[in-house]
Amino acid sequence: MGTNLQTVLMTDVEVARRVLAHIDAGTTDDGDGWREPVDHYLDPERFGAELAVLRSLPSVFVPSAAMAEPGAYAARTVFGTPLFAIRDRDGRVRVFRNACRHRGVPLVAGGGCAKALVCPYHGWTYRLDGSLAHIPHAEAFPDIDPGSHGLVEVESRDIDGLIVIGALDGTTTDVAPLVGGRPWRDVLRPDPRVSVASTSKAMNWKVLVEQFLEGYHIRSTHRDTFFPLQYDDLNVVEPFGRNVRVTYPYRNIERLRDRNESDWSVRERVTFVYHLFPNVMLATFPDQVSVIVIDPIDVGSSQLTTYTMLHARRPERGEPAGSRGRRRDLAEWRR
Repeated sequence: MGTNLQTVLMTDVEVARRVLAHIDAGTTDDGDGWREPVDHYLDPERFGAELAVLRSLPSVFVPSAAMAEPGAYAARTVFGTPLFAIRDRDGRVRVFRNACRHRGVPLVAGGGCAKALVCPYHGWTYRLDGSLAHIPHAEAFPDIDPGSHGLVEVESRDIDGLIVIGALDGTTTDVAPLVGGRPWRDVLRPDPRVSVASTSKAMNWKVLVEQFLEGYHIRSTHRDTFFPLQYDDLNVVEPFGRNVRVTYPYRNIERLRDRNESDWSVRERVTFVYHLFPNVMLATFPDQVSVIVIDPIDVGSSQLTTYTMLHARRPERGEPAGSRGRRRDLAEWRR
């Protein structure tokens, strides 16, 4: 039995009401059924067309907390284009193509911190703002104007803790539909405690994205981790713009039944997964927030990168201050 989906994100009280009603009725949010042709995941020509569409859209590149200090950088290949973000000495995060202007060699890999960007091939050196600082044996390049040979910058904006890049195909795009409403503003705050994990997956990128958008698999896939704390096949779905928020309630949400609605908060009683179209999921947990990025590599392989930001957990009512409460290992969820 389904329920009509919302177009505006609900308040905590509205979320709790909806979840409790589903618990009582044994229902969940659902939509119209359809069958997805297998060829949509296997056709190289279709993948190429998808990549062209993805390159015409803005997308989330990285949480800005991953670059807490000047010189901190994070690199990834986005829709076929190697990029990196770096915080300059003025505190601004910029995004550049990860290619030296001399021979196109990547300047950085993964994440780290640097005082300057030095090409590992011929030693061309760039400042943190992307400008060209030094060419070894510059007399061999008499026609090079250093002022016009800085790194190629990609349009980007820092929006409430997320670095959002513009379309990679050069079209002018508005990032507002991607992050309209910014409901994670209060949970995705600057925090230097960021861990990064990246792994390759031998599967189409859409298969990976779909794993985050339903709770039908909780009992079978997460029997010893999430299922003891959460419900199987019970979720609330809310579209906003091109995006969607999926709510996965914890069993402790039923404790709200004994409290006045004016005191209701779902902060420690649900996981919110914000699917930020097209390939990023932002997931909230009681003591951490994770930004999961799925980069298409080819039709049958993808790169999954998770940025995890820890934050202090507020104790349950009646729980001793400083208690971590009942915490589960999330390693399975990240795989």
